[in-house]
Amino acid sequence: MSLFIASMTPDRALEDSTISQAITKIAIALAGYRQLPVQKRSPALDIVFMLPGSQERAAFAGLRIRGFDQTGQSLQLEAAVPDNMIGSAHAERYVIAVMQDAIDAGAEFFREQQILFDAAEHLALSEALAEKPRYAIN
Repeated sequence: MSLFIASMTPDRALEDSTISQAITKIAIALAGYRQLPVQKRSPALDIVFMLPGSQERAAFAGLRIRGFDQTGQSLQLEAAVPDNMIGSAHAERYVIAVMQDAIDAGAEFFREQQILFDAAEHLALSEALAEKPRYAIN
């Protein structure tokens, strides 16, 4: 797959948090799209959500590039999850927004490296993962 998400959880207490559940739910949904052509091409984006623990947390805010594996054509990115997202009702939207930021950052990185990357297809995939609002009809 060309788009991966995972989390780093420093405290076991965070394993059942709303943000952990959102990351897991979206990762499962993403795996359901593994047969799409965009998911079969390289380069890949590997996004790790760094959850804040009581004793350990990311030493940065936002999103950063961790590194690029030339052999595997994989760009690793880290997202520092803010404290207010741990139990937020907006956790799923946050995960999707971070993915979209990572796709934008990846597109810029790959453009600078002169590596072809279909950002539009990846953004469309992230949109497909977003939960759609449901409206009641009276």
